[in-house]
This record gives sequence, C-alpha cells and structure tokens, in this order.
Amino acid sequence: RWIVTVAATPDGPDVFVLEASADGSLIDRVETLDLSRAQASVTLTDTSARRLTTGGSAATALLPALDLACIVLAAEQLGGAQASLDATVRYAKERRQFGREIGSFQAVKHSLADLLVLVESSRSAVTRAVEAEDRTEAGSVAQAWCSDAYRTVTAEAVQLHGGIGFTWEHHCHLYFRRARADAQLFGGSAFHRERLALALAW
Repeated sequence: RWIVTVAATPDGPDVFVLEASADGSLIDRVETLDLSRAQASVTLTDTSARRLTTGGSAATALLPALDLACIVLAAEQLGGAQASLDATVRYAKERRQFGREIGSFQAVKHSLADLLVLVESSRSAVTRAVEAEDRTEAGSVAQAWCSDAYRTVTAEAVQLHGGIGFTWEHHCHLYFRRARADAQLFGGSAFHRERLALALAW
C-alpha cells in the first residue's frame, strides 16, 4: 500500500508518496458513519518519502485531481440516490394500508415526484460535468447539487419506508449513511458553492 500526501517544503507545499509500512508511519483506523468505507488517521514522523512535485507546485497538481474526484463522487451520489428512490417506489407499490397500496396516496405520490426531480436534476449536473471543459466550475456545481440531493432522497426513503425503514438492518440505512459520509468528502456542498462563486467572480 502507498500513501500520497502533501507536505510543507522551503519552496511551498509539494506532493510526496511513501509506502504505508515505512518507518515513522502510523496508521490508525477510525470509526466512521459509513461502515462500508474504511478510513484511517495517518501520522508521519521523520518518514522517508519520494517527491512527486517540486517548487511548491502541489496545488497545480492536486486541484485538477480534486475537480475530477468531485465529478466521480457526484456520479456515485447520483447512483445511490437513484437506487434509493427505486427501492422506495417498489415498496410504495407493495406496502398496503387501509386496503390500498401506499403509493396511491396523494402525499406519497407528491413526495416521490419531488425525489424524482432531485434525482433527474442530479443526473443533468453529472452529465454536464462529465462533458464540460471547465471541470472546476462543473465539478463544484455537481458536488453542491448531488450532495444535498442524495441526503434528501435517502432521508425521505427512510420516512416513506415507515417502521421497517427505521430498523437498523434495513438497506435504507446503507444509503442514508453513505449520503452523509459522501457529503463531507472534498469539502461538502457549502465549500463548493463558495468555490463556484469565486471561480465565477460572483
């Protein structure tokens, strides 16, 4: 395993790579909200590493990678939101209350329609980001939108599943947790709105 990190140098921040098992490298696994995606705290003390950039050019190398990572994460968020919505629609067609499928109730129909708008808007944002030449602007738009949409869709999915949706073992919680964990990666929606405003000189 390898670790890629940014460290301060006399010329400014640069990117370095080192083996995870190198002397002076301490990796502690941390408890996360999303149990399906492991994370760790890394401490480096007098550790040897290979320099990947020079002259304090870390930002030049990392910002394009951040833009691409934002688009990839937005695509994951779109997929999770779509899967969560699909499962909720299926449940609404199967679950019966007062002698009718709950999907026939107006309030449930309206909620599902609102979620569909969020999912399709996310799809548009991701499609545009994939095709855009300016990945900074398009990636921030996709992240700002998809992070919020994914959280909303998964939260509503838990509600629309009713009692079964609140049980710990139900799949709704996998999407719910992933949505909140994803929303913290690469800055979150508030960070990307601010980044977008700076990029567009608003």
